Amino acid sequence: MSISTRRARLRAILGGDSLVPMATIFDPISARFADDMGFAAGLMGGSLASYAVLGAPDLILLTLTELAEQVHRCTRAGDVPLVVDADHGYGNALNAMRAIEELDHAGAAAVMIEDTLLPRPYGLSSTAQLLPLDESAGKIKAAVAARGDSDLLVLGRTSAASITSVDDAVARLCAYAEAGVDGVFVPGLRTRDELDRIATAVRVPIAAGSPAEPLADAAYLASRRVRLWSTGHQTFSVAVEALRAAMQAVRDGTASSRLAGAASKDVLDRATAAGAYEQSIRRFLGGA
Repeated sequence: MSISTRRARLRAILGGDSLVPMATIFDPISARFADDMGFAAGLMGGSLASYAVLGAPDLILLTLTELAEQVHRCTRAGDVPLVVDADHGYGNALNAMRAIEELDHAGAAAVMIEDTLLPRPYGLSSTAQLLPLDESAGKIKAAVAARGDSDLLVLGRTSAASITSVDDAVARLCAYAEAGVDGVFVPGLRTRDELDRIATAVRVPIAAGSPAEPLADAAYLASRRVRLWSTGHQTFSVAVEALRAAMQAVRDGTASSRLAGAASKDVLDRATAAGAYEQSIRRFLGGA
């Protein structure tokens, strides 16, 4: 499937009236599984990219080049439209423009830019802080301009509702909508009142990340113009624990062939697209 087709599908989701869950995607195998399971969209969080590429926490240690390379690996392995978290755009407005260009070429369907002050500055508390509104709005305008005539989607993101206030979140999201984003991403909402106020004021499609339990109702979210949502990246945590437990069992003397929970050959073949490679072998290498 072409990148343009994937982007058109994501744009149709944002313009529709249904809530679509996003798969957690962090490497080619997770991208293929998302395809196999029929997900209509996927999300590569900044934390996931840092975990998968560097084995490091989400501290803006990953570079833009490393992120773009990982996005490309995933988009060539699976057809699910991929929403990519580009954190703060890797710097100022000019850096955000470069991030849009690189992730466009890497095959992202959408790129989100957030307004958090990143990386963590020297001498400040561990509490997250936000860029001034005029600076963050300027960065979003630059990101929208950077895509030119590309069909890449751009999302504006803020955590203001949980850092400063809902009023601040509304002001920021309205400014990003005015700047021309295709939608906004709002993580960590805690109450229905917060979402109700945002949905009333912001007239572009909404994506939500890890909403609190009172909001975790598909019909309610859809009625508030939430079109994409991620309930968190626990699937990655489950995979990490399964790998750790299996390696520990081998270290303790269990034969690898006796490990519980091993993927079947069929699952491994699906994960690695073995069938397609076998067809190529038969076609081009003369396999019997």
